[in-house]
Amino acid sequence: MQAALDALLSDRAVRGRQDAERLATVVLLAKAPVGSSTLLLRAGEMARWLGFSESYVDHRVLPALRASGAVETSVKKNSEGYVSGLEWELLPLTTALDGRGSPLMLNKSEAATLLRLCERLFGPGWAPVDKPATPAGLLGERRGRGAATARLALLHLALQARADGSVRLVGGAVKQGHRRVGATVGRLLGCPVEDAEQVLDDMVAEGVVEVHASSPGSGAGERLVIPAVAAAHRRARGSELSLVGSGLGEGVHEGASDTSGCAVCGAAGGASSDAPQTVLKGDGWVQEGFDVVDEGFSRGAVGALRDQDSLAASQTHADMPSDQGKRSPLEGGREAAAGALHHAPHAPVVEISGSLSLSRGFSGEADRDCGGLPEPADAGEDQPGPDTVVEETVPGGQGGPLRGEQQEEVRGELGVPATQERASVAGPAVFVRPASLPAGLEAVLAPVRSVWERIARVSTQRHVATAVRIQLDAVRGIVGSEHAEEILAERLERRLEQQMGRPVSNSVGWLLGRGLPQRQWCWSQMCDEGQRMDTGGECPSCQVLAGDSRALRTRITAEVEQEMPRAAAQVVRAEVEKRLHAAVMSKAAAQAVRRERQLAERQARERVIAQRRAEFAATEEARRAAPCAACGMPDAAGLCPVCTWRQAAERALAEAVDLAVMARVDLTDPAVVAEATARCAADTQALLEQQLDRLRAEGAEEVALGFAAREIAEKIRDQRRESLHDRLMRSTEAQAEADRAYATELRTHRHPGRAPAETAAERAADEALLRAVEVLRAERARQLQAVRGERPTGPASTDWQSRFAQLVAQELAEEGTIEAGVPMAEAVNAA
Repeated sequence: MQAALDALLSDRAVRGRQDAERLATVVLLAKAPVGSSTLLLRAGEMARWLGFSESYVDHRVLPALRASGAVETSVKKNSEGYVSGLEWELLPLTTALDGRGSPLMLNKSEAATLLRLCERLFGPGWAPVDKPATPAGLLGERRGRGAATARLALLHLALQARADGSVRLVGGAVKQGHRRVGATVGRLLGCPVEDAEQVLDDMVAEGVVEVHASSPGSGAGERLVIPAVAAAHRRARGSELSLVGSGLGEGVHEGASDTSGCAVCGAAGGASSDAPQTVLKGDGWVQEGFDVVDEGFSRGAVGALRDQDSLAASQTHADMPSDQGKRSPLEGGREAAAGALHHAPHAPVVEISGSLSLSRGFSGEADRDCGGLPEPADAGEDQPGPDTVVEETVPGGQGGPLRGEQQEEVRGELGVPATQERASVAGPAVFVRPASLPAGLEAVLAPVRSVWERIARVSTQRHVATAVRIQLDAVRGIVGSEHAEEILAERLERRLEQQMGRPVSNSVGWLLGRGLPQRQWCWSQMCDEGQRMDTGGECPSCQVLAGDSRALRTRITAEVEQEMPRAAAQVVRAEVEKRLHAAVMSKAAAQAVRRERQLAERQARERVIAQRRAEFAATEEARRAAPCAACGMPDAAGLCPVCTWRQAAERALAEAVDLAVMARVDLTDPAVVAEATARCAADTQALLEQQLDRLRAEGAEEVALGFAAREIAEKIRDQRRESLHDRLMRSTEAQAEADRAYATELRTHRHPGRAPAETAAERAADEALLRAVEVLRAERARQLQAVRGERPTGPASTDWQSRFAQLVAQELAEEGTIEAGVPMAEAVNAA
């Protein structure tokens, strides 16, 4: 499929096109029948695949593809004579079918796979009647500018992705100030790295692509990952394992050699036919692992079967994504996913004379047809059960305490009762890899990495990461983007230190409820637990509140000492506390009164709003019940649908006439303009009536005729607008503006080579050409209005003097200090 895509996009007729046109050829290749290059497809359906409107496909994509020689189209009509769609012919595929050995000649399975991949990546989705709905693809909901580019980039990346979702990045030097992931996307799309990084940022924002930054000290660079690809491979591996575990794969292994099993004890499949069959009776034999030969390897790691399980589990595909394509179907991570027993590799069985020797530290000794554990039989009973999750970050240090009540204490901290652990004694331990920090939040979550790693569910990690990004945006809005990450990281570190060494039992609840939220102790937006977020010093507003409290106590103490000069200290202190309590209660009562007044004002505003809404509803009801002003139909909201369509048709015809006059008449002569307008209006009306007469002859009703009149008039207007647009694009002024933009862009020195400079210059020329066309069309519209004596329509100017007069005369009944019937002007004058 990658070869077919490269061959299609490198075709001479497709190579120089825009991304929307190139993606259209890919869609045609995916939907074309096997052995044919033609298919029936509506323009609206092609627009849904590309993420644009039907008008854009009709007026931009389709003409460009026809002009380049990439496709040929013909209109198809049904038995009633209505247009049912377009018959597309992909000319590069036609050429490939005429020859032999072209990558575009896909077989049935390849074509179905390509179509299914495109549907999953950017298919628009379908909801057929009486059939299950097909959801939209990853970018199926993306619309508008950049949609086709993002779809094409995602298709390229998905075809280049490995089994773990990662995409191999391009090598060589990267332009200074840009990332290698952007250079990779630019290489795939054939565009500058600046545009590629914008496309990559859009896909990251959509959530279809993840960019993992390089971790300090790891020696590895950043990674470009497509999560959907990795999830698809995981589902495929899970389905294989479910078939094997349910016994559906037994027939495959019968009578055939299984190289994935152990040649000695047959713990995983039958013995290999190529393995040496050695029967030892009477004499013992020693089975050693290859790792024991390594001097730097610990013998304890291969000493017992449980240790072998742990060793195999630590080498699963989760830690080594680059080895995924080299594993057998029942090896490594797939065994771990299915819960099968990890089996260590064995050396060839050799015959040993004499007594058994265990000096090499390997305990896996048995006869040839053995199937159980070696002696002693209770060698692994202290291990966790098959459903027990053993985390790598255990509070209290590596391994934890080993005896007495301390061991029960650690288990209690982990949240697993000791009785439950003692009850789960069968099966191997399942080790969970600690969760990596989300991309872009490494600096923020670094102080609480141990808390984050305890979140095992991927969906929960995404929920918490979203909350962190929301809080980070809130901090950016307060202190700016430069110091936001540092301030949020310091907050999390400070909250973790406030735990005073106590472990966090609920990581999600602690992060969402205690670690992330800002705690304002005063009215200042910068306050966070009495500290300013921007400077890190003490919050002045909190100091003001504390100073007010101290000043109140000092004032009351001075008053009491002045009134009771000879009283004892205890009496003075009691009187001070009494008066201070009374002052605080009085202040609280005043605040309660103020809150009640504010509540009353809000209720008054709500009543006014409810009254305005009721008045609006009554007015709207009266408007809907009004008859049609043109034909008198009752309950037509002033205008029935037929009259509405007729008026829309008249407006469209008037616009079509103006467009034709602007395109073909000298706008400086009023007489010529008037004559051309009258002649063009008559011709356009005659054309419309001709189409309507044909519909009347077919027996169309009045409602259908009104709707058809609007549709035909709008189509005439759109055709003439496109004709004017093409004429203006070929005008001398527009071409000169495009040439100037092209030359200006070439003279700049910000491009690395001649080819990128020419590409950027062509893009600048196209943009300048479109701007010039819009300016010329607006100028001709103004000239036409001026020669007809019409007043140009523009935005209403803001007359602030009249606006102020209206606002002053407005009544505000919700203000408590102003009576309901007093106008605002009188209240202002009285104040």
